[in-house]
Amino acid sequence: MIGIESDEVQQCIQGAIDMHVHSAPDVMPRKGDDIECAWRVRNAGMAGFVLKSHHVPTADRAALVNKVVPGIRAYGALALNNFVGGMNPMAVEVAGRLGAKVVWMPTVDAQNEERQLAHQDPALRPYWAALHLQLKAQGRLKPPVTVVNENGALTSDVLQVLDLIKEYGMVLATGHLSPKESVQLIREAHRRGLERIVVTHPEFPTTRFTISEQRALMEYGVSFERCYTTPATGKVAWEEVYAAIRATGPHANILSTDLGQPQALFLDDGLKDFCVHLLNEGFTPADIHIMTSTNPANLLD
Repeated sequence: MIGIESDEVQQCIQGAIDMHVHSAPDVMPRKGDDIECAWRVRNAGMAGFVLKSHHVPTADRAALVNKVVPGIRAYGALALNNFVGGMNPMAVEVAGRLGAKVVWMPTVDAQNEERQLAHQDPALRPYWAALHLQLKAQGRLKPPVTVVNENGALTSDVLQVLDLIKEYGMVLATGHLSPKESVQLIREAHRRGLERIVVTHPEFPTTRFTISEQRALMEYGVSFERCYTTPATGKVAWEEVYAAIRATGPHANILSTDLGQPQALFLDDGLKDFCVHLLNEGFTPADIHIMTSTNPANLLD
């Protein structure tokens, strides 16, 4: 069996970019702050990481990280939850002007999440759910962010957001939308000429696509983001992740960690462990490097 510090693992993560890292400062405890994560990225031989927050924009933080830690690149992002005004084109405008590279559709405030969260097994709820449910119990939570109107069409704000993402060369990520909403969004984004589209953790319980549904999306040139925490926390079997990567091919996949939970691994160790699982399953270092480095770099320039 291949170990986490093997030469093969180092080949896999050399120049890697983790496109899904939850670092501090945040409204809940995190494993490490932006600077600590940046130094770990550099020391691991990786090239960069995307700062993801469900609650605040991160482009300004990324700019400061890049001044403090040379030799790697931190990328800012925005998640369109109620904390930034929901489906707010002005928030996307400002994020684009600040150099943000990824825009997630609603995550914790997605209508899809709201419908399913109350019925989930508490043991399998994501880390952010505790704060979400606390705010709801206190009556402080606004209604979920919608992406379609009463006629089932994408809202005018969604269309404006798509055009701004294209204008500023950012990556569109589907967030925690339902598969049906994601397909509708991806089709419209493709029609409008967006070429950088990421399907966010398609194995996640609330955003799960079947493998046949994933294959059908490949005509739109999407990238499938396989997040380490989804199988590592038992939300899905590792075998499902392996099968989905094989069915869609390394060229259509990126490997992220979605790490930052206090009890979990640091992002670099999590990415290494992800690579160990894939190597022991028979994936080659070259194929894994495409998913950790080449594909994220192409998405982020």
